Amino acid sequence: MLSTVNAQEIRFGGGYNGSNVNKAGPERWVGKAGYQFGADVMLGNRWFVKPGIHFMVRNLNYTSALVDTSAVGGAQVGNVEFRYTDRWLMVPVHVGVHLLDPADDPTVNVYVQAGPTALFKLNADLDNDALTVTTNPAQWYLGGGAGVEISFIFVEAGYNVAMSNVFKGNDFQTNPKVNQFYITAGVRLKLAK
Repeated sequence: MLSTVNAQEIRFGGGYNGSNVNKAGPERWVGKAGYQFGADVMLGNRWFVKPGIHFMVRNLNYTSALVDTSAVGGAQVGNVEFRYTDRWLMVPVHVGVHLLDPADDPTVNVYVQAGPTALFKLNADLDNDALTVTTNPAQWYLGGGAGVEISFIFVEAGYNVAMSNVFKGNDFQTNPKVNQFYITAGVRLKLAK
């Protein structure tokens, strides 16, 4: 199956990612748009292994209900929304199969893939100075997706299911797991055949 690696290509791409919070809780976590870019190496032919390395930015919003202090001379304040942004080194390792044999050099090909993805924290920002939040240094995902190759261009989409929580500790009432949808596009550079 993968014993003879007779084709290699490197892929450079980037695109959109959207966060799907699986447990919003009292903070009412909501996923927002983010982005990613990086490179993958595809090793194999019809069956392939595709490790990669990407820079990823993920955005989440949460709502905090503030107390009405107008009865004691303070301001009347309702819900306030805050933004949490984190930046990651994303390392996917996927295994997949092309529907058509790439050895026949088709102009258009389709593939499916699945596998684990690791996220390693670079930094995180929370625009609420009243809270000190510790983000887990690594997060783990399992996911799958599909892609289309047209000549030297590719378009790929997939969904990753979170296996770990975002935060370390109990700074929030809800410590969400954040699943992720992504769509990327880029160029394919064949290195060997």
